[in-house]
Amino acid sequence: MTRILLIDSNPDDLERMSRYLMEEAYTVIPAGSSADALEYLQETDIHIILIDLDVKDPPWKELAIEFRKRYFQRPLQIILSAHEKRRLKDALEEGADDYIQKPVRKLEFQTRIKAAYIRLKSQMRLFEEREFFRQAVKQEEELASKILDRHLHLKQTLEVMETEKEELERSKAKLERIAKYDMLSGLLNRMSLFSIIDIEIDRALRTEDPLSGIMMDIDHFKPINDNYGHPVGDVVIKEIGRLLQETLRKYDHAGRYGGEEFFMVLPNTFKDQAFTIAERFRLSLMDCLIDTGDLELSVTASLGVAQYHSGESREAWIARADAAMYRAKQKGRNLTMME
Repeated sequence: MTRILLIDSNPDDLERMSRYLMEEAYTVIPAGSSADALEYLQETDIHIILIDLDVKDPPWKELAIEFRKRYFQRPLQIILSAHEKRRLKDALEEGADDYIQKPVRKLEFQTRIKAAYIRLKSQMRLFEEREFFRQAVKQEEELASKILDRHLHLKQTLEVMETEKEELERSKAKLERIAKYDMLSGLLNRMSLFSIIDIEIDRALRTEDPLSGIMMDIDHFKPINDNYGHPVGDVVIKEIGRLLQETLRKYDHAGRYGGEEFFMVLPNTFKDQAFTIAERFRLSLMDCLIDTGDLELSVTASLGVAQYHSGESREAWIARADAAMYRAKQKGRNLTMME
């Protein structure tokens, strides 16, 4: 059961949003103040938190930081609400996952919460994949230990041990491939992509070199799956992965962010240079006919470019690139936009 904590000092807004959420069968925990919200966190797990920017003692920013600390290494979605849209957009860079402008409209509000739930499920899958990888490494270490014991005590079985060692190396390579790469696109999977992003952020902070990122989304991908079937959609994903590997430089990184979204990490690159790279890929994709066996498809993509700002979080950087990509969608798709 998804539990949502609503924090709003306006009783009317609190009652209205609670009612809208309960219509969607969510478990709603209303809090009229920051202090009440912190007390609820002592008693139960929360999945989605919606904070009004006007809450005090502590203010919303300190409250969000406290939530992140308490839910470290656990999936959590934080959504902000306020009347001023500009104020919300500025606040989004502080680490929130989304925002809702007041006065809330029922359909938009319920849709935004549904999107937060979908992101939450994706985070949960990522944590499950990470646990699988940890277990796989543990099993590999146990197997390696058994082989070492056999080598020390049964030297006469050297030939057998060599065979087992080769099998272990093949298994290890396979596990590493499964753990690191998305099997469909051939690019980094989400967990590995996040690890690379963290590494490149640390490097950029240490060397003071520029770092840019590109968020890319395939245009009209859902109709491709609906009209031609998921196998055709899989071919499109594979071809996108191949084209990205051909287009990017050898020291760049590309990963499948989720579904039809991809994120590219460009070390030592200013945003103007990243824009040129993004445009080169967009034009290459636009000119490419994807052979799916029964038909050839022409596919386009929308891209958003954002340069990393020193000191900001990984999530905030990605959110800015995603916002730029979303503007490309709004302006008609098949475009590249800078932050």
